Amino acid sequence: MVFESYPVFIAELVIGSPRWTVPAIVIGTVLTFLVLWNYATSGGRRVRTAWLGVTLKVIAIALLAVCLLQPMQRGERPRPRANLLPIVVDTSGSMDLKIGRSDESWRDRIETDMAADSPVFSSMAQLFETRIYGFDKRLSSASEVADLRRGGTGSRLVENLGELSRRLEGRPVAGVLLMTDGNVAGVAEELEELPELKFPVYPVIPSRTTGLNDLRITSTTVRQTNFEISPVTLAVQFAIDGSFPGQAIARLTDVALQSVVEEKTVPLRSDEKTFSVSFQFRPADVGLRFYRVDLFREVDRAAFDQLDELMDTPSSETTLVNNTRLIAVDRQGGPYRVLYVAGRPNWEFKFLRRAISEDAEVELTGLIRMANKEPKFSFRDKEVSSTNPLFQGLGDDAEETAEQYDEPVMIRIGVKETEELASGFPKVEEELFGFDALIIDDIEPEFFSQDQLEMVRRFVSSRGGGLLMLGGQEMFRGRAFGDSFLGDLSPVYVSRTDSGSPDDYSVGLTREGMLQPWMRLRKTADAETKRLRTMPQFDSVNVVGSLKPGAYQLATVKGGGGQVQPAIAVQRFGKGKVGAITIADLWRWSMQPDPQNPDDAAQAWRQITRWLVGDVPRRAELSAKPGPDNDDSMVLRVDALDEAFMPLENPTITVNVFRPGGDSLTLDAKPIGEIPGAYSVAYYDDQPGQYMATAEVRAEDGELVGTPTVGWSRQIAGREFDTLGVNRALLQRIAEQSGGDIIAEEDLNLMARRLKSEKVPVMETWVFPLWHRGWVIALALGCLCGEWGLRRWRGLA
Repeated sequence: MVFESYPVFIAELVIGSPRWTVPAIVIGTVLTFLVLWNYATSGGRRVRTAWLGVTLKVIAIALLAVCLLQPMQRGERPRPRANLLPIVVDTSGSMDLKIGRSDESWRDRIETDMAADSPVFSSMAQLFETRIYGFDKRLSSASEVADLRRGGTGSRLVENLGELSRRLEGRPVAGVLLMTDGNVAGVAEELEELPELKFPVYPVIPSRTTGLNDLRITSTTVRQTNFEISPVTLAVQFAIDGSFPGQAIARLTDVALQSVVEEKTVPLRSDEKTFSVSFQFRPADVGLRFYRVDLFREVDRAAFDQLDELMDTPSSETTLVNNTRLIAVDRQGGPYRVLYVAGRPNWEFKFLRRAISEDAEVELTGLIRMANKEPKFSFRDKEVSSTNPLFQGLGDDAEETAEQYDEPVMIRIGVKETEELASGFPKVEEELFGFDALIIDDIEPEFFSQDQLEMVRRFVSSRGGGLLMLGGQEMFRGRAFGDSFLGDLSPVYVSRTDSGSPDDYSVGLTREGMLQPWMRLRKTADAETKRLRTMPQFDSVNVVGSLKPGAYQLATVKGGGGQVQPAIAVQRFGKGKVGAITIADLWRWSMQPDPQNPDDAAQAWRQITRWLVGDVPRRAELSAKPGPDNDDSMVLRVDALDEAFMPLENPTITVNVFRPGGDSLTLDAKPIGEIPGAYSVAYYDDQPGQYMATAEVRAEDGELVGTPTVGWSRQIAGREFDTLGVNRALLQRIAEQSGGDIIAEEDLNLMARRLKSEKVPVMETWVFPLWHRGWVIALALGCLCGEWGLRRWRGLA
């Protein structure tokens, strides 16, 4: 509350001449008796106003009698210039805003009010030792307010109050005059922790706080999906202060190409203060790209051609600097490696391979069993060959690499090296963990050894890989599958029924499936529903049990009899993910495409595969997070793993940071003690623009593990522009917790009197004579003259 009265310390009354106490009483009593006797003998009892004359004369006698005692007042007051009065001024850019139709900003008026020759400052300087401080990100001092800088970025109010408290520790501080708008990024109105201050804080509220007319972006959210048509969704939330008729324009621009991606119009309704708009787009390429979103009215469109001049550009708003945001979008590129293992040749692999071939970021490697292993036994042959009969007659060279009797016949497709998967399904983690995802199709658990099944489990849970189980007659069946590690990984339980009967099954998406972008092929729910009606019916579906806890059913199939069964289910498992598709003849979709959209099946396969490899950890990853102290630092963290995806020991890590101007800086990352395989380095910079960092990770033997990249941006305005005006609630909380009070700007001239009457650290004793005052003699003479006038008027004298 703005103060209106001041506390007064009751001073001590002191008698200067106590020896005159008895004479003063005697003289006063005698004179009073004579006055009464005089009025009684002169006929005053018959005059109605005689009592008034007696009263005036008695008052005069009493005053003169008291003056004989020399009464004085003794008390305490602040010793002049013995106490400090810090004047702390916010120097951030938001203080330069001109609110409403005012020609002066809050900072301009502070310089006028706190000028060295101003009456307000002079009255404070006479009583206190004034010191001028300015703050934005850091605390600084100056001889005058006009010498403090302008346009600082950031307002670390709480931290700088703590710094000021440490600087003035042990010094007598009468109070701190705080002049700020209270717009502090990251500090809520419900301030829970305030640095322990040894002095009261008196925030000053400007007199002109109304008239805001501002359109501002409050937040942006980037969401990347495996939706092939529009994989990136940018949601923009914005708010308005004041009244804006008409509509606002939201524009998304590709910074590198300097081209407008999309522009949308948003109607502004007077009964609402918050709005949102979203953009769905497909970047021109994978990797790190920067985009800028601008929000403006048509009359201010030209101002956004020169972003560096937004602060000073005249506009229809209070400011335009909070109408633009720079956003980093990092679409992770490949190559992503997917291993497909099938128990028999089928149509599914053909169409899956054809679809993925159009995705340059995904590499598909196939391992298909052509024949089961056979026992090496013969009664008739004189010489029993160890070669599987499938390879006999193909020549000596072929027989040297032919499969043995006790090994299945496997065909490798799309391997990177001649020795890759030469012995069939990987037997060591380093070989399997080189893939990002695993697709198992129509193969029984007995095909794998127990060590291989355990390795598949670790591939998902520890390595973080993706696993997809495709339907077939060998999948999701029997106790052999349910009791194996594959059954443990499956998002659905094994059914008690052996197999489902052939039927005409139609596919539908559940609510959860409709919410997953990688499950949809159309942008809207209505269009997706229409698409599902054009899909062909399927004949074979694996009968499975219920969903496991934590699993989600994304699609169902409905038979001719009306029974509904799970079609697609997913779940998280450790660090990875597992999906199950129970439809055994999904290839029919590719064989019977929609004539108007013949690529739907291929697009679905690409989106499913992208979901499968999405978020799969790499051996080297780089991330960026703002520093914990809100000090313009960006903490760059590197996670380095070996081929078994265990923490990499003794790597060499260098980080190159590319600044907005194009120059770069090389930093060395240091290990994080409590996190094996994690390294970090802090980078400090407050220049607005786009930043990119690249890490080079090498193993102890010099092998290049990876070169991950990350990007971030800093806006052209500090975060104090997220809200405008005065954060009165925060300032009130600071005043209450420190023992101060809110002061209105128009009451600044009373501040010196307020502090003079307060209990400050250094006080002095003062004595004030009450009798030696002109008003005492004037009052006594006035009473005597008044009494004489009454006597003359009534004829008593």
